[in-house]
Amino acid sequence: MIFRSSWLLCCSLFMTFAVNADSMVTVQGDAAKPGRYSFHEGMRLHDVLLPAQVNPKAYLLGAAWLHVPLRNAQERLKLGVLFDLAIVRSNALQDDETELAALAARLSDKVQAMPVTGRRVAQLDPVRVELNRGDNPYLSNGDVLLYPPRPATVKVVGAVLGECELAYQSLQQAVDYLKSCPRDPGADVDQLFIVQPDGRVFQQGIALWNETKSVPPAPGALIYVPLRGSAKGDPTPDLNTELAAFIATQPLLEVTP
Repeated sequence: MIFRSSWLLCCSLFMTFAVNADSMVTVQGDAAKPGRYSFHEGMRLHDVLLPAQVNPKAYLLGAAWLHVPLRNAQERLKLGVLFDLAIVRSNALQDDETELAALAARLSDKVQAMPVTGRRVAQLDPVRVELNRGDNPYLSNGDVLLYPPRPATVKVVGAVLGECELAYQSLQQAVDYLKSCPRDPGADVDQLFIVQPDGRVFQQGIALWNETKSVPPAPGALIYVPLRGSAKGDPTPDLNTELAAFIATQPLLEVTP
């Protein structure tokens, strides 16, 4: 009886250890103590950021929270974007628009290679998180917090002849970066999307009839040049908005396995 009780206790301890070993939140990047931290229910951002000791001079605008519960929705978003790109390619081939078909194929390959991250736009300044409970939400098991170095470039992606990584210029407007990155013939010439390094997305009109001002791209931002709509009516009206949203889920710092 004593042996059986001891055996059950050992099994219970082993199972508890196994669960705890698998229950982790990870901090990567510019912190004094990056690494994996044991997760428990009710854990909030500050419970991890405090022991990780994020560098006070870290590039907080580029910080990212990869939140496990958001992965399913972002997986559906990715599949929807790929479906729409397939429609664009198919219609372009039917209309002998070979350049547009090739552009849709390139973008499809690009999106296919992008991971589903679960990125959640949030305040990730440890001081703000500590002082304001509204900025200190609950974490989930498997979450990752990334604090990348400050980039020195801005990227132009989407409907361009080739993706461009350009030197960041303080306060320079997004449209001015396009002067150094030729657009594809299949590009929409009336608008673009600015994906800031914190995951926020801004749409900006750039033609004479719809010109709008937006926040200049920050270091590490991406400028997404959208595809133009079909002359016969647009069967994928949400493609560019959803593709920009999915691009915004990609963090500056690559996740370490």
